[in-house]
Amino acid sequence: MFSCLRYLPIICPVAMPAFAQVEPASNEDIEIIEVVNDQSFNSPNYQVLQRESFVHSSQTLADILQSVNGIQIRQISGIGNPVSVSIRGSSSKQVQLYIDGQLINDSQFGGFDLNQIPTEQIESIEISKNQAIGTGSTPIGGVIRINTYNPTQDAAKLTLATGSFGYREANLLFNKAFKVHSLSFGGNYVNSDNDYDFLVPQSFEDSSQSDEQALRNNEFTKKTFFINDILQFDQHQIRLNIQYNDQEKALPNYRNNSPENSSALNSDSLRYSYQHQWLSDSSWLDSIEFEAYTEDKNERYISSPDSIQLDTNDYETQKHHIGFKPLLTWHTFNLIPFVSFNKQEFTSVSLHNGQPTQCNGIGSCDISAKQKQFNVGSRLEWQPISLPLEAYLLVSNLREENSNTALNQPDAEKFQDNEDYLTTELGLSLKQENFKITANLSDGVRTPTLYELFGDRGSFKGNDDLLPEEALTLSVGGQYTDKKLSISSSIYQQKLENSIVAIFNSSNVGSYSNVSDADLRGFEIQVNYQLFEPLSLSLQTNIIDSEIESDFVAFDNNKLPGIYHQQYSIALKYQVNKAWQVSFKTSQDKELYFNLINRFQNDVSGFGNGNPSDRTVSDLSIYWKQDNHHVSFSANNLFNDQYQDLANRTSQGRSFQIKYTIEGL
Repeated sequence: MFSCLRYLPIICPVAMPAFAQVEPASNEDIEIIEVVNDQSFNSPNYQVLQRESFVHSSQTLADILQSVNGIQIRQISGIGNPVSVSIRGSSSKQVQLYIDGQLINDSQFGGFDLNQIPTEQIESIEISKNQAIGTGSTPIGGVIRINTYNPTQDAAKLTLATGSFGYREANLLFNKAFKVHSLSFGGNYVNSDNDYDFLVPQSFEDSSQSDEQALRNNEFTKKTFFINDILQFDQHQIRLNIQYNDQEKALPNYRNNSPENSSALNSDSLRYSYQHQWLSDSSWLDSIEFEAYTEDKNERYISSPDSIQLDTNDYETQKHHIGFKPLLTWHTFNLIPFVSFNKQEFTSVSLHNGQPTQCNGIGSCDISAKQKQFNVGSRLEWQPISLPLEAYLLVSNLREENSNTALNQPDAEKFQDNEDYLTTELGLSLKQENFKITANLSDGVRTPTLYELFGDRGSFKGNDDLLPEEALTLSVGGQYTDKKLSISSSIYQQKLENSIVAIFNSSNVGSYSNVSDADLRGFEIQVNYQLFEPLSLSLQTNIIDSEIESDFVAFDNNKLPGIYHQQYSIALKYQVNKAWQVSFKTSQDKELYFNLINRFQNDVSGFGNGNPSDRTVSDLSIYWKQDNHHVSFSANNLFNDQYQDLANRTSQGRSFQIKYTIEGL
């Protein structure tokens, strides 16, 4: 019989967690898949965060991820704005984000939106720092995989929260377990004014004066709704999921904080997914898995800095995916061949003061872009029973077909680009009593986005000669665990080639080019120690050394921009009694460079000389639980009223939040 536990975390870490939660419809001897999000499955390169560890204390997904050693989060101007995620020095485009198996990265621009899923709707989070999770193409910057809420029993839960700068949140979750299926649904509402104090360089009232003011036109509102249905009959396990997300984000004018500004970015998305796993009785075929999903996303960007100008840009994105993979076994070998097909379509429609924009080769053009991806490969695993080691080899071939056509242009030429990409990775782990040693060698790739290949036919030109970013990464890690002490450490080296960067000419017309290679070396260590029964200590260190090699003299021999090269943190957790728990964490981030030429902007923060991005942040949280009632209080950035964001602007400083949860309504 098939047991997912045998392969954790190699092929199915929390892959289809809900299938463990429904009793079979018949009395046949079907082994129920049990998913165990236990820390014993963690390694220096792979980590599982369980729901209980973050659901009562973290405001956003970004809050959860930034607690993981080696992950850097940078968010500009409060909740709702774009979040940049970096794993071990990678760019955000080099990180793959999955929600219930669906790759969320956008083919047009390469990024993803961490704001779209509330923490209350997350069951677990898997993080792989430099290799694929299970099957698929090997990324350069690792994988973040979100598995949504799937309770094991009847449940009803209400959460209310309030906080600084007008933050308000309401969340409702409900689950009903039947004999052959389990149905859960939930809704979430978030609203924030984001009106923290900001040093305006040229105030609207007097452009010759700078002034500290509450930031205007920075509100954020989000509404989400989801339905999960899990069915199990005979040897079939099926999961159906629907998720709807609606967001409205006002965009402030950082230069003068104008009260006339009404710029905004609004979006709504609807995603459907279907997963079907058939469990086999065969001695060589354990299971066959089929998955499919589709997503429709609509975005509207409104640029209205005053009462005279009104530009609207509507973007529509459609995604479709199907995938198929069997699990074959023979003695101590497991073979997982896989094949998948992805299709994404992107269309933009722009209006200037109510009139369509014409494609004249100067301003941005409306475009229609398409991408088709065909991915085929196999994962081979060796797990000898008599030896304390495991090994795997993953090979994947990705074929892309890309096209782009300008709209509102007579006889517009259709640009096309077809490429094949091969990725590989090799892993080895050795476990002996309390020690675990892992080694991974991967050859990852980040393919150019449609925007990088084709631009917008106007102020940003395309470059269909772009080479993909490639990285050869070697990582070696060690882990020691006993009852009171755990130590996890790793060293890694990455050779990045063909880095894609935007270059602008004297006329301020840009295009993307392969401008540099980079050599990156890193060291991570985390120590967790139980000082005595109610008090535990955690220490984290993340050090990165990078060096750029480029034919562009301005970029050569510089450091990688956008990442902190030194990070240190210390955390204490004190269990006062069964009801009360107090946690405190302080962290220091140093050596961040804003751009590729390593030039700092003027320090407008008033912090003094030196790198204006260096910061020290301290967070306090208090948690109380009694029966079905939970209350948490968090004070973020407790001793620092403000600090600088990635663009060297004053970001949201000290903030407070109170969250109340009642279960079993």
